[in-house]
Amino acid sequence: MGWGITGMGQAKSRKAEIEALKLLGPRMDPGSGDPEPTAEMARRLHTMFEVAKRNGNIDPPVNFLYSKLETTIQDFGPIPIACKKGCSHCCHVGVSATAPELLLIAKIVQRRGGEVIDRLRAAHLYTKDFSFEERYRHPNPCPMLEQDVCSIYELRPRVCRLAVSGNASLCGRVFRQLTNEKIPTPSLYLGARTIYATVMAVALKRSQLPYDAHEFIAGLTRALDVPDAERAWLSGDNIFSDVMRYPGDIFAERTTQQVFKHAFE
Repeated sequence: MGWGITGMGQAKSRKAEIEALKLLGPRMDPGSGDPEPTAEMARRLHTMFEVAKRNGNIDPPVNFLYSKLETTIQDFGPIPIACKKGCSHCCHVGVSATAPELLLIAKIVQRRGGEVIDRLRAAHLYTKDFSFEERYRHPNPCPMLEQDVCSIYELRPRVCRLAVSGNASLCGRVFRQLTNEKIPTPSLYLGARTIYATVMAVALKRSQLPYDAHEFIAGLTRALDVPDAERAWLSGDNIFSDVMRYPGDIFAERTTQQVFKHAFE
């Protein structure tokens, strides 16, 4: 009898997992009004962060998030986008990134060493006293750029992946000449920004990890300066506590609160 109950429990567990995978699917749909896929992804990402806390390795949850995001973007279909290799206008303004993203990228930068670290420290020296608002008025190339190409393209932050435009010339004016024009961004990308920012924040909060987004250059510099930064942060030491945060609190938004409640309460 005991074996039968255990077997039934395992069968139910497998069935629940299959249903969850079907629900999550290969991508997220920014046009859907169904909160459950977003909640399911937050639950899955939360589980991965819990494993990361035990193993001291942030890579799996971040790579999972990026994989889902890339699949979502690819499924958008033929949306006219002006962005292409060598177009780097938006790489001259401030960018935000969450701690897990910073820690993953920091390991890549640390391994490369030399010139890229020198560029990072020089950029930080120039930008460290600017607020996010001021940073837009002081264009400066991202230290990850090499001949106008992102040297960490496969691991670039979530914000960069969703920063797209339908007019490259307009971006040049906005980001280089500081004109006050609106970047034409397709609505599906705007929707994806909300979904993936929400998923990351909800999963981190549930794992009792800081969910703030920080200025990219300052955060990356801090991650390099703290010994064993990855394990320290995953162990509860908020090494980014005094690094400039992106203005606002995503949990002040009703959508984020609803996803958290739907996923975990």
